[in-house]
Amino acid sequence: MGSGLLGYSIRRVLWAIPVLFAVSVILFAILRLGPNDPVDAILPRSVYTEDQAALLRKKYGYDQPVYQQYFTYMKNLLQGDPGTSIKHPDFTMREFIFNKMWVSTQINFMALIITFTLGIPIGIYAALARGTSIDPLTIGFWLLIAAFPTFVAAPFLQWVFALKWDIISLTYQGIYTPNIILPVLIIALPGIAGVARFMRASVVAVQGEDYVRTARAKGLRERTVIISHITRNALLPMVTVIGLELPAITGGSLFVERAFGIPGIGNQALEAATTPDFDVILVIVLFSSTLFVMANIIVDLLYATIDPRIRVGTARG
Repeated sequence: MGSGLLGYSIRRVLWAIPVLFAVSVILFAILRLGPNDPVDAILPRSVYTEDQAALLRKKYGYDQPVYQQYFTYMKNLLQGDPGTSIKHPDFTMREFIFNKMWVSTQINFMALIITFTLGIPIGIYAALARGTSIDPLTIGFWLLIAAFPTFVAAPFLQWVFALKWDIISLTYQGIYTPNIILPVLIIALPGIAGVARFMRASVVAVQGEDYVRTARAKGLRERTVIISHITRNALLPMVTVIGLELPAITGGSLFVERAFGIPGIGNQALEAATTPDFDVILVIVLFSSTLFVMANIIVDLLYATIDPRIRVGTARG
């Protein structure tokens, strides 16, 4: 059993290598062969000359063939050097990007906890109330919350809580301050509807299983049936949802960060795309892609641990 799981883990990790390699090649080619010239972003038009442009291309290696630029970049990246920001050359990429990414990660992680902490019990409650008016009213309420776009909800809630009621300040004062509660809620609340609907469907499916009917036929208390037999098994598909949501916590929320002045990666990603700041775009997308692939591997390994039939079937395939 242990060797089977180890072999399955190795196969999944090995498959990740060509995937990440393909992502890096395609992304690098798009950025380097696209219509935008990195030198145009560095050198203002007012002082642009061909001689200065040639010097900058030589300095940053843009005068080399694309394949050579790729291998040089990847070599430096593997050695811990993710490149240089065109717009912010005085800062190392590690200081500049990963500090902002850490801010966004903390905020989005708190929002993720709220989303699943509320969404899972709401979905269970709605499923157990199936056939009554409580079920559609519960899900419908959270769908209504999710229907409000972030760029509408953020300024409205700022007006209510900051200007009208003077409960919070609109000034960013750090992650672990009362002012961070509102942006975290704005990020978290729209996702509750999706989690609740997924959990409701999972619970409804489990309720029809033979082992649930058998547990009730044995005379077990309904509370025990719900917790030990229905909820526990209905939570298994949520492993996939949680795993796929984890990479998103590093991405930041553009509208929320701009509205509340949060120095996160979302606003920086927009700035990098519009500059364009090529190395910043590269490191953000490559890091996000790596996290996404790792999350898929972790989810697969969790499922393989829970259900050995998955790794057996994969090995036969």
